[in-house]
Amino acid sequence: MWRFDQGRIEYFQFDELRKIAKFAIANDLKSASRGPLVSATGLPFLPANAAYPPWRNYSRVFRTAMLVAKIGNVARPTRVAELLAQDGVVTSDDYFHFFAQAFTDPAPSFQEWAPSQSPRFPLLFALKFLLARSVLGEPVVAIREIVGAYSKSGFDGDEDQSAYLGLAKKQWSSGDHRQARESIQIIGQLSYLSASSSEVTVSLEDDDALDLFESLQAIRGKQKGDSEHEIMRIAGLFESAVAGLDIDFSKTVFDDAVETGFTEGTRVEKTHIVLERNSAIRKAFFDKNPTTTCDFCARDTNSEFPWSDRVLDIHHVLPLCSGTRSDRSGTVLGDLVAVCPTCHRAVHRFYTQWLKAHSKKDFADAAEARAVYDEAKSKRKNA
Repeated sequence: MWRFDQGRIEYFQFDELRKIAKFAIANDLKSASRGPLVSATGLPFLPANAAYPPWRNYSRVFRTAMLVAKIGNVARPTRVAELLAQDGVVTSDDYFHFFAQAFTDPAPSFQEWAPSQSPRFPLLFALKFLLARSVLGEPVVAIREIVGAYSKSGFDGDEDQSAYLGLAKKQWSSGDHRQARESIQIIGQLSYLSASSSEVTVSLEDDDALDLFESLQAIRGKQKGDSEHEIMRIAGLFESAVAGLDIDFSKTVFDDAVETGFTEGTRVEKTHIVLERNSAIRKAFFDKNPTTTCDFCARDTNSEFPWSDRVLDIHHVLPLCSGTRSDRSGTVLGDLVAVCPTCHRAVHRFYTQWLKAHSKKDFADAAEARAVYDEAKSKRKNA
């Protein structure tokens, strides 16, 4: 089964990767001590022992995420890090689609990698298998079944649609492979996915799923002779790989960005909208939080509209480019709030105005996104 950096899910959250990338641009991760890195990212980077600097225990995280490569005696930032370090340039959908297409079995961040091997692409396989199952009317797929299909099929991940549709019609099983499971949960941050500890759910219309499938392809090319330069090579292909993705999801999101309160309809805004329209995440949120009250205006929609079960949207209080977070239990719902449709549009318009006034494409991090949401909420209350 494929190798991954076990127990490091929190370091592969999109917002955390952006923070690490920003640090890597300004500092050498290889020689960095723990204190400044913890201060910059808020991540623990344990143990808190000077004898164990972050590079010793976390270099594989940095390299697997394709943020840096060890060139000479320094950790050189990759093109991926350069782009992630710029707010609002890369979305979580951009990054995790790229990651799925680029991550290999074995990966160059692991010692088993060798340029003479013909790689397989397990996360690309997982994504294509999920899309195929969804088109066949089964949007909820057990992670063990994905792993079993990968292990027993011999697919390398780049097979065509008909091959996957045939594969997805069969039933598969496997044991619990923690490293594989956690890597699948990590790509669960894609806007149209949601995950639990054992399953992944796809929330896409069939046409959108098929269009996305056709645009996904393994990132190949002539491999470098050593693993570190191979990391740099693959990361350098980020922009061309992302440019080829079909992730407009026009059938899934019927209204355009303007109708949801945004004014420009940028790629960042569209990622935010797809996530907030994710039916599986919406259901999971309201199953856990059965409220009928808008978090923004405090209206009890059930009292005003007793004939309706719930007249509320979900709003994602993270940078617009970010997906939901994932942990070992699956999709994290703590960054979501319930808002009525009118307030939801108003919040999005406030975001547009705030970002324009501050000459920003997106919020710097989760703290800034939350602060701006609270600012809008306060202005509404005091109006």
